[in-house]
Amino acid sequence: MLEVNEFLVLDYVREHDPTSRTDIARELGLSAASVGRIVGRLRQDGLVTDAGPGRSIGGRPRALVSYRRDAGTVIAVDLGGTRCHAALADLAGTVLAEDVRPTHSAGDAFSTLLAAINVMRREAEHREVPVVALAVGVPGILDPQRGLARDAPHVGWDDFPVVDRLSGAVEIPFVVDNDVNLAALAHAWRGDGRLVDHFVTLSVGTGTGAAIVSDGRLLQGHNNGAGEVGYLIAGPELLGRPITNGLGAFESFASGPGIAARARELVADGPGSSLALADITPEAVLAASAAGDPLARQVVDELLDHLAVAVVALASTVDPELIILEGGLGRSLGPYLERLVARIAPSLPSPPRIVISSLGSDATVIGAIAAALELARRRTAPAAVLGAFAMTGVAGHAG
Repeated sequence: MLEVNEFLVLDYVREHDPTSRTDIARELGLSAASVGRIVGRLRQDGLVTDAGPGRSIGGRPRALVSYRRDAGTVIAVDLGGTRCHAALADLAGTVLAEDVRPTHSAGDAFSTLLAAINVMRREAEHREVPVVALAVGVPGILDPQRGLARDAPHVGWDDFPVVDRLSGAVEIPFVVDNDVNLAALAHAWRGDGRLVDHFVTLSVGTGTGAAIVSDGRLLQGHNNGAGEVGYLIAGPELLGRPITNGLGAFESFASGPGIAARARELVADGPGSSLALADITPEAVLAASAAGDPLARQVVDELLDHLAVAVVALASTVDPELIILEGGLGRSLGPYLERLVARIAPSLPSPPRIVISSLGSDATVIGAIAAALELARRRTAPAAVLGAFAMTGVAGHAG
């Protein structure tokens, strides 16, 4: 709990800058001795500094501490299938600047990644604050031994040497991890999974994947591929179906591109829909369903069936308390949540709670900030805040 309290104290100092040890102890319910020790460590880390005496209201004035906004920054990047979202944050996790651009705006995903990193580095230089760590989330499986990103078709990477390429391009310590793992980290820190020891983040968007937290720890698996539910087979008719373009059987149905493809198939088979074949997108399918279009409703019903199968498989295997729906498509299913729950409930003795992500589209970049902060501080993240996550990707630095 001591490390948990360090994060809480740092957040309080940042939000109430300057403040006193007495105020911190009273507001956070900590002992004065604990606060004194924590502030001492934060001072040693260069994160807070003495701000002199406060105003006297009778008796000895209280000594104030202040958050050191010039102590450093971290860069976090969510390199998604369609967009690259970068953020510059201070060492308390406050976002100072952001950059959002299409994933292939620079020609290829890695060039876009470097362009976004450089924008954030220039922003830090403008603020005259050093960048001390970098974290990147990618939609694929990380091979920590070889430093490769594999099975990442949406960014065009398969056995891509991301560590070597980043080491040759940046001079700061960095970590690379799966994007859904980082989203789960964000939920354990500041989202729906905070103080929950058993939860799953199920991301349904351009691609489909999950991150499984069990007893406060992220499950990694033998190949660092635990939670890759995109390869789930929902029925015997799919056995033997090869992985096509990096997409597994489940992902080919339960994803944004999957429901768009299914809608095109049904529209091409005959009339009866307001959807125009040339204009079908995941967003258009959901909008048409909400407007009562029967074909679009069929597509959404099929999606809910596929998701229910995946949720039952996850719940019966790892028994989570909570499942968080993430990803662009997953977050759009709020109006259908009751129907999804109704499909699941009869199949499980103790169904998990299912919620729509409260972090919007920022979960992976928030998780990347947390991972970069952990790397910068070079200490284990506190279990009750960050879920005792191990670094699951690949850490490295130039030279």
